[in-house]
Amino acid sequence: MHWQEFSKVMVPKIEQTLADELANSSFVPQLRDAMTYAVMAGGKRLRPMLTLAVLTTYQLPTNHFLKAASALELIHTYSLIHDDLPAMDDDDLRRGKPTTHRAFGEDTAILAGDALQPLAFEWLTDGNHAISSEQKVQLVTALAKAAGASGMVAGQVLDIAGMQRDVVTLNETQTIHYHKTGALIAYALQAGAIMANATQAVQNSLYDFGMAYGLAFQIKDDLDDYNAGKVEAQAYPTILGVASTKEMLQKQIDTAKKSLNTFHKLTQLDIQLLASFLDYFKDITE
Repeated sequence: MHWQEFSKVMVPKIEQTLADELANSSFVPQLRDAMTYAVMAGGKRLRPMLTLAVLTTYQLPTNHFLKAASALELIHTYSLIHDDLPAMDDDDLRRGKPTTHRAFGEDTAILAGDALQPLAFEWLTDGNHAISSEQKVQLVTALAKAAGASGMVAGQVLDIAGMQRDVVTLNETQTIHYHKTGALIAYALQAGAIMANATQAVQNSLYDFGMAYGLAFQIKDDLDDYNAGKVEAQAYPTILGVASTKEMLQKQIDTAKKSLNTFHKLTQLDIQLLASFLDYFKDITE
C-alpha cells in the first residue's frame, strides 16, 4: 500500500478517535471547546500515520492502537497553540482559520495548550490491553524526551532566539529543526516500534529514519515557503540557495532510505509502505 492510499484509510479513523476522545476531555465547556477547536483544525495527521504505518508493517491490528498513536497530535497541537501566541510568532491565522488565542482569548489558549500536553500522556497510559505496562513506560519516557527540554521545546527556544538575529548559520538551523520538527516525527516511528515490541536496534533504525524524514520535511516546507515569497533568515533557501537546499533534501532522503534498509535487514519485514512516505518529496527532487 502507498502512503496516500494508507492516508485515505487511516486519517478518518484518526480524526474520529480525536473527536470522540476530546468530547470527554474536560467538564469545562470553554476549555474543552478550545482544545477541540485547535486539534480538529485540520492537518495531515502525519505523525500518528507514521506510528500506524509501523504497526501495519508488523501486521498488527491498528484499531487497537489508534488512541495511543493519536496522542502525539495533542502534543503537536499544544506546541502550535503556544507557537502562535503574541509572545512567540504572534500569528492571527493557522490553516486559514483564526488561531486559538484569537478565537478564545490568550488566557484560554494558553490553558488549552497546557491541558493538551498531560492529556497526551493520559491517552498513552489508559486501559489499552494491547500495550503492556512496560511498553507504556517506554512510550511516556520517549515522548517526554521528544517533547521537552531536550527535544521540541529546546528547538522552539533556539528558534525564537534565531528570529532575533539577521544571520543564522546552517548548523544552528539544523539544530533547531532536528529538535523542533525532527524529534516528534522520530518519536512517531519509535512509538510504533515500541508498540510492536521491537528490539532496541530496530527502534534505533526507525528513530534514525524519522529524524532524517523530519529534517527533509522541514527543508521541503522551507522551499515551499520560499517559492511562495516568504523569506526568513533561518530558512534553508536563504542560507544555502535553492539548488543547494534541494541537494540537502536529497541527502536527507538518502539517509532515511539507508535507515529503512537497516530496519529491513533487522526484521525482514516489507518496507514498501514506510518507503512510500518518501514520495512526499518527489515534486521537489524530480
